[in-house]
Amino acid sequence: MRTVPAVVGAAVAYAFVEARRYHLDEQTVPVAAHVPRLSILHISDTHLRASHRRLIRFLATLPDLIGALPDFVLATGDLIENDGGIEPLVEAFGRLEANVGRYYVLGSHDLYRSTISGALGSWRMFGRGERKRSTARRNDHHRLEAGLQEKGWKSLLNSFDVVDFSSVQIRLAGVHDPYLGLQTTSHLHRDAHDALAVGLVHSPDVVSEWVLSGFDLVVAGHTHAGQVRLPWLGSVVTNCSLPNALSGGLHRVGNAWLHVSPGLGTSRYAPIRFLARPAATLLRLDPEVA
Repeated sequence: MRTVPAVVGAAVAYAFVEARRYHLDEQTVPVAAHVPRLSILHISDTHLRASHRRLIRFLATLPDLIGALPDFVLATGDLIENDGGIEPLVEAFGRLEANVGRYYVLGSHDLYRSTISGALGSWRMFGRGERKRSTARRNDHHRLEAGLQEKGWKSLLNSFDVVDFSSVQIRLAGVHDPYLGLQTTSHLHRDAHDALAVGLVHSPDVVSEWVLSGFDLVVAGHTHAGQVRLPWLGSVVTNCSLPNALSGGLHRVGNAWLHVSPGLGTSRYAPIRFLARPAATLLRLDPEVA
């Protein structure tokens, strides 16, 4: 009879440990033959606070872990937990260089601080959870954005950018956080000259908007890959409207690929992970495996 409490206690203890076992994951994304081979570093849900020294150190090691510069660095929101995380986040992200460009969108935690009631609302078993209340204390996201842009990052909040890479045209388009209902999608389209179209969003609920617009890849965060996963059952909490199976990792959705980052951090009121190890992801787009 004592075995069950011991196992539960060990699992709970491990959940606190796993939340700090940061690592770099690598995924190969098959693309069409006309798309040049390129790499994308995808980072999401750092939820950074000034006290997160271990995560700050991990972010500092990413350039060495990756080796060659990625072509793009894409960040998909919930970058800070409170205003104390702004300076260390900006400093760490300033060191993440890219051959072509660095782009970001924001999540609800970049605008509002965590609350206990908000955390409890998010942790409905096997469900979406409640949206964050607008009465939560605000973060200074204007200072966050100003710092990132001073370091050379570009915002894709309800906007797009077109760049040239290896003699082809690449389109990147992002939206503001659908979890808060701040997104607009009228700018989501691809041009006949686009060899590749990539979408950025925090909560992946609206992935169909990019799929219907002919995009090749959508990167998202928000779910923490379920944060707590159980064998055979998958994510205990998805916190989005997508099926449980799409709450983390790389998946085919229509003619597009969706990558939902497991993220690197957690809300201060839910500092655990179980079978959902925190990670930054290096996506290698490879036309030879399409």
